[in-house]
Amino acid sequence: MGALRIIRPADYSRVPWKNGGGITEDVLLLPEGSSHDDFDVRISLAPIVEEGPFSSFPGIDRHITRLSRNGLGLAFANGTRALARLEPLYFDSVQQPRSVLPDGPAWVINVMTRRGRWNAQVMPAAAANGPLLAAPEGGMVILHAVTGVWQVGDAAGAVLVHPGETMVAGDEPTLRVSCDPTGEALIAFLAPTGAREKSA
Repeated sequence: MGALRIIRPADYSRVPWKNGGGITEDVLLLPEGSSHDDFDVRISLAPIVEEGPFSSFPGIDRHITRLSRNGLGLAFANGTRALARLEPLYFDSVQQPRSVLPDGPAWVINVMTRRGRWNAQVMPAAAANGPLLAAPEGGMVILHAVTGVWQVGDAAGAVLVHPGETMVAGDEPTLRVSCDPTGEALIAFLAPTGAREKSA
């Protein structure tokens, strides 16, 4: 499984929000060496501790998912959307919705892709419906473990993904995924624009 890797919290990069309103943990930033101004793919975790506007990223598609038990709303110009836990919400990241924190600080994961270069599909996974995973052609599949210890592997072996860790797989055969009964995860399929998906 040479193209499969586990990124652990100690490897995440802590950086200020683009607008200075908080701190983000960058899990993955592509291409390597890119910044928040010129990335094509960005996976990040962020605590939202105060209500306020999001940073604007023109040309970037964002899927945001609430991981915390505490609620979170996003106030857009046309109304407020409440984020259900582990249900991704897509929006054009040029927008700057204002966060609404009805229960105090919330915790989210963002999957951000540059429009015209990459597409993303983001979905929750639970132990009861752990899917088979395969990266789209030329792309990658990502699993972020929220709760439980996830086992991901193929005929050659398996790796464990603990809560807070993130698995990234590219050129891999179909991967089998399993977890203990309490397991929750978020999965993202990332494909270069125009590529054909081969995910199960």
